Amino acid sequence: MNIEPYEIKKKNIKVPYHIIAKSESPDSLVSFGPNSFFNGMYQAYADHRPFVLSPDMIWLLISQGFARHINANQESMRNELVDFSGKLSLIVREDKKLEDPTLSWEKIFPQFTEQISQYAGKHLTELLTCNFSTTTSLEKVASEITIMEAVKPYFEFIIIRIVCGIPEITLEGTPEDWEKLLHKARGLKEYKLDWWISELEPLLEEFVKASKGEVNKDFWRNMFKYHSQKRYGAPNIIDGWIVKFFPYDKEGKRNNLKQLEGKNCLPDEIVKVDVKYQEVYGDAIKETPLEFWAGFIGLEQNSKTFALRPQIGWMVRKKDVNKEGLKSKLSADAQKDGWGSGINIRVKEFPAVLLELKEIKRLDIQFINTIDIPDEISKIKIGSLNLHGKITKEGIERIKRLLPDTDIKINGSRGGSASFMTP
Repeated sequence: MNIEPYEIKKKNIKVPYHIIAKSESPDSLVSFGPNSFFNGMYQAYADHRPFVLSPDMIWLLISQGFARHINANQESMRNELVDFSGKLSLIVREDKKLEDPTLSWEKIFPQFTEQISQYAGKHLTELLTCNFSTTTSLEKVASEITIMEAVKPYFEFIIIRIVCGIPEITLEGTPEDWEKLLHKARGLKEYKLDWWISELEPLLEEFVKASKGEVNKDFWRNMFKYHSQKRYGAPNIIDGWIVKFFPYDKEGKRNNLKQLEGKNCLPDEIVKVDVKYQEVYGDAIKETPLEFWAGFIGLEQNSKTFALRPQIGWMVRKKDVNKEGLKSKLSADAQKDGWGSGINIRVKEFPAVLLELKEIKRLDIQFINTIDIPDEISKIKIGSLNLHGKITKEGIERIKRLLPDTDIKINGSRGGSASFMTP
């Protein structure tokens, strides 16, 4: 269960980000949610505004696509990257406290990259790392976290502190940069990515030509195209060549590289990697779960030309293990009972976090397979319960006994034959 960005703003949900460290960003930065690059290009297209691109931005997009490819094909790609089963722990030692402002995260990320290269090979880590004339420490860190995202099916990342004693579209860069980017992209073909990189090569060749002053105006005019369909409720179509930089959708399925139906199918342009921070006190260990975030965080506007420039950034935060943000959303939804309001979710199993609520006015749950309701639900005061999924007649009667005062509908019926769906 995730909270969509529009819900945070619309419902005024307070999300505890617990930020420990983050990259610097310009004062003129405007956030466009988890798809700042794509939405920024849409804004530039809609408002007829200039747009700035750099080798780092395009390579980060390609690297994120590579990471989606690995995560969508974890086991079939395992032998291409590592020679072991399961997950290995990669450990980095840090002597400073987690909250110490002088802790240098920029020195921690490359230590993980170095360890990854010992198993997956330097060829891959060097290939995925930003190393252009435009690359600063910011872009380098973002690419290093993206490497961690790509190989997270095979590794867990741990930072250990040993405690002694008392605890306390302007193309930036040079033609050589863009030629290097093209060469690096071709290097990804050996990872079962011919089908994607072959589509990108003609585009990247145009980047190289443009950086040398050989501008193909027709090519750049076709970067981003947006079409509204006349049918009511039909998704809008985006079919410029920029869609080829998004090989997978948010569900991990391949895109057709020709068009996108709306923007909601896109995976986030921010990757998130779990990391364990452990403080060792002799024979005791205190563990703090962290997340590394990296990707496109917003858009910077040039005050003179009004050109939009995607901004890359990174962040380290304490993981919201108690799901405080989700609880805030569910608590707010639980007090609404109008049509289309309340808590409306699609899940594989009943979310334990719901059991922490005392009252829910309207609860709609669509189970992917079998309806599975825990006995503890009887402790919650529920006004209306609407369930969808496979269930036996005995299961229906059990739910009625658990919630005798609740208005219950199962598969569209209040207990009739339409409710009965055998597993």
